[in-house]
Amino acid sequence: HVNLSALSEMFSMLSALHALAAASVTPLHYDLVVVGGGSAGLTAAKFAARFKKSVLLVEKARMGGDCTWTGCVASKTLLSIAKTAHSARTASHGISVGEVKVDMRAVKARIDSVIDKIYTADDSPEALQALGIQVLSGTATFVDADTLTVDGQTVVATKGVVLATGAGPAPAKIKGLDGVPYLTYEAVFELEEVPKRLTVVGSGPVGCELAQAFSRLGAAVTLVGPALLKGDEPEAGVTLGRVLEKEGVRLVSAKADAVSSTGGAHKLVCIAAGGAVV
Repeated sequence: HVNLSALSEMFSMLSALHALAAASVTPLHYDLVVVGGGSAGLTAAKFAARFKKSVLLVEKARMGGDCTWTGCVASKTLLSIAKTAHSARTASHGISVGEVKVDMRAVKARIDSVIDKIYTADDSPEALQALGIQVLSGTATFVDADTLTVDGQTVVATKGVVLATGAGPAPAKIKGLDGVPYLTYEAVFELEEVPKRLTVVGSGPVGCELAQAFSRLGAAVTLVGPALLKGDEPEAGVTLGRVLEKEGVRLVSAKADAVSSTGGAHKLVCIAAGGAVV
């Protein structure tokens, strides 16, 4: 009989030994090694650097993470632009600007400009190195509790390691989703024109932000979710719902169940409380 557990452990040990053998013969030593250059990783690295600790920040993609590229900075810039369009469209006290036209390419350029400014000033390798933080691009692999390899370079953390590897968008568990085109909260920032209609599945903070922003930019938006801001103070969700409906967002209090596409038209089936089909 083959002991699968022992075999798996042996392969893990061999993998670690292989990584160590392939690594640089001159290890780099730091008080703290931070794996992941998103919000949490950047905060940890900068905090340690303030106390004059030697810090290495490892990132396999781009510094800044979701907050800089598709979260806080991007979404708040989009909301600010959408608010300007909404204010112009709903101007009062004798002010009328006529039809508000939105150039999504210009909107995207503005968002990219703000992102680039913040990235250059706060998140770029050059900005981090100016704070005394060393940056290494690559994938970190543990050899033991204190030793890692980053694409062949051995790194030793003498005080500790912070794992801040973050997360990414996961497809919703909706039947038929793999057969229709859809946007994630990351891909939506690549749009070059305002969609005529947009259905947002998920009524948490991100979904509510995107629903309001694109509604104010001129899209006919439907927001689907069991409850707005579920998990937060109930009154907050109720109040936000009134605002969104007043601005023209259609709210569907249900769970998305299945989606299909026929001739370019998409159909989303939702299940409301009690099992009613919407």
